[in-house]
Amino acid sequence: MDEADFSAGDIRIIQAMADFQMALSALDFVSEVSPDEPISRIERRRLRCFEDAAVVAYWRPFSYSNGLPKLTLETLGITATTEQLTLHERLKERRNKVIAHTDVDRMRLVLSTFRVSEDSEIMMPQYNFDDALEFYPNLDTLIMWIRILHQAATRAIFKRVQGRREIHFKRDHTDQG
Repeated sequence: MDEADFSAGDIRIIQAMADFQMALSALDFVSEVSPDEPISRIERRRLRCFEDAAVVAYWRPFSYSNGLPKLTLETLGITATTEQLTLHERLKERRNKVIAHTDVDRMRLVLSTFRVSEDSEIMMPQYNFDDALEFYPNLDTLIMWIRILHQAATRAIFKRVQGRREIHFKRDHTDQG
């Protein structure tokens, strides 16, 4: 089977499987921390990096990309619950307003200054940025939702390759001499 026999929609679903797996791996790192365990600010920022990576990887299949269609829940045969749709939209908003962009309506930033000493004119800035974990309270729900999507993508591809001849498809941008 060559590329002509394999649709862009098929490729999107296969890539989505990798994206969902990446999101799950990032969330595994976040879930290593117990909710009762005190963590340093530096550790929280590290975990925030993993959470942000999970959000980006999760939303990648549902976003515009050059050469591939957007994935839809319908394409995967998913009828999401109200809770799952709310989570899906929260992930979209977090990606679009906080992680990939800095929208003022979602900004959490504090800046204050203080004088170095009473007899000095030098002002020192102190700032504080948001490094909270947005999805930690819903981590189990989020992980389960992404697993549902990954399983649906796996089923969709399984169904699409049945009754066809063997497939040997490769797309690797490093092979483009």
